[in-house]
Amino acid sequence: MSEPQPSQSGPSPTTVLVVDDEDGIRHALDRFLTRLGYRVVQAASGPAALVVMEREQPIALLSDIRMPNMTGVELVPKVLAHDPDVAIIMLTAIDEPRTAIECLKLGAYDYLIKPVDLDELELSLQGALRARQLEIERRELEQWLAREVAVRTRELEEKTAAVEEIALTALAAAPDRPDQVKRLADEMGIPVAEVAAEVAKRRG
Repeated sequence: MSEPQPSQSGPSPTTVLVVDDEDGIRHALDRFLTRLGYRVVQAASGPAALVVMEREQPIALLSDIRMPNMTGVELVPKVLAHDPDVAIIMLTAIDEPRTAIECLKLGAYDYLIKPVDLDELELSLQGALRARQLEIERRELEQWLAREVAVRTRELEEKTAAVEEIALTALAAAPDRPDQVKRLADEMGIPVAEVAAEVAKRRG
């Protein structure tokens, strides 16, 4: 499974949603990320971002924290409720690191101080997408392992039942062997009396 990579000519470039109530910041980030090969969509508010999320299905989100109507702190859990795998990076003023840390606790990957250093943004976004992909792969591996364990367990139970059936039939067809009855009972993990009763039943 390959990590999502920005691409200038690929059929499915990584979609990034930029959320900021300041037009100049949104457009500047749009131009920068587009040059890097990302597909960028914009929203000027938290409520608008949720609409764009539904329509565009971005896999990464850059969001301002201080916005009217819905703050970035309020937006993060709503975005993750829509898609828990979205890679979120918050953009924050220098005087609100506690709020940014609160966003991290809610599920954001990173936060950057405005004015944003573009090299730092590029690295942070790459890291967020890598972490997102690793988490998806980890979850898929766990699901695959769970399915494999279930299949193997079912196969083992079926084989064990078949072996036990053969052993019971053989005991019923042979002369009385209390030692073999006890051995089979021990292997099956059930009382000797139950095995003896089953053998007697098969003998008619």
